[in-house]
Amino acid sequence: MPQTMNIAIEVSDRELAGSITEILKSLNDVKVHKWYGSMGEKGDLSVKSSPNIIITADDPATDEIFRRLPKIRHVFPQAAVFVVSTEKDPKHIVEVMKAGATEYLVTPLDGKVLTNSIEEVRAKLTETGHIAKGAVYSFISSKGGLGSSVLSVNTAATLAATIKNGNAVALCDISFQSGDTSVLLDILPETTIVDICRNFHRLDVSLLKGAMVKHKSGLELLAAPVSPEDYEMIKEGHIEKIIGLLTKLYDRIIVDCPSMSITGSTIEAFRVSSKVFVVIDLSLPAIRNAVRITQMIRKLGICDEKIEFILNRYEKNATLSIEDAEKNLGKQIFWLFPNDFSDIMSSINEGVPVVQLHPRSLISKNIMSFTQKLRNKLESKDYRGARTAFGKSI
Repeated sequence: MPQTMNIAIEVSDRELAGSITEILKSLNDVKVHKWYGSMGEKGDLSVKSSPNIIITADDPATDEIFRRLPKIRHVFPQAAVFVVSTEKDPKHIVEVMKAGATEYLVTPLDGKVLTNSIEEVRAKLTETGHIAKGAVYSFISSKGGLGSSVLSVNTAATLAATIKNGNAVALCDISFQSGDTSVLLDILPETTIVDICRNFHRLDVSLLKGAMVKHKSGLELLAAPVSPEDYEMIKEGHIEKIIGLLTKLYDRIIVDCPSMSITGSTIEAFRVSSKVFVVIDLSLPAIRNAVRITQMIRKLGICDEKIEFILNRYEKNATLSIEDAEKNLGKQIFWLFPNDFSDIMSSINEGVPVVQLHPRSLISKNIMSFTQKLRNKLESKDYRGARTAFGKSI
């Protein structure tokens, strides 16, 4: 997705420029351009790319910043301008801001302050349509025990590992009374979605990023409440704004929804989702409930094109056939996940996504293909996770 942020560093002090560059390396989907010296006129960089952010230095011993800022603003009126300085005097800071600075950052730089400021700019650019919003995929089981959370976690972990040039992947757990994603990732979260809701009046990039928990797979988790009774303070309006902000910061957002439960929170997730995946198996209760759930989702105004059925624990010799299931569902099943019980169970017990613990397993390879289909990178459009003995897509 076209979410790349172009950041120009116009700093003559190469040591300072280097420290800024090192901080920027921690950010996903950021392209850094270095300008050394004056930037009063358009240089070669402006021909190659128009920067979203320009980071420039202030020398408090001179008034050069007050002459340079108007020139930068004239040449690049759409860019945010960050001024880096050793000067801490409030009066000077106010004057620099009046001259056209978007942010004023005091050295030595606080990496967290700089990255949060950059993400604020990213969010604003997404809001105005200058960069694309992240895609949301919601997972909901048609009955308990179907492995929806396992699929959510492993899809997120795989996307985080494979989207090399994309922004980070967020996993949002709105299964408030169970919160299985943190268990599957072996995370004991210090912050959860409840912390955001308690301070909802000041929700911004900094608060949201502070509540996210980074997993070693690369995904960032917004965990469900540690105490199940806390879920009562979470309202649908909270979810609407939280997921909306997530789409401005992340390339892909995976939402793990509670099984068989259509609530105000899940509806808000469905509304912004590119796809709503209803997880089933080849059993009559699962298929019957899937029909009921999708009928309810449609009545709430979610278009049918968003809703897809994914079949977990598929076995070729099941009593109920895929054709029978699709006849009842009224739609072709989008994907088939194989029954790989032993690898999945060891993954659950060790708190490690199966795609990391057993990367060569049948289920891991299948999940990799599933994420390729989500990214439109699967060579065969007909393939949906399983083949016949003769290699033909089922």
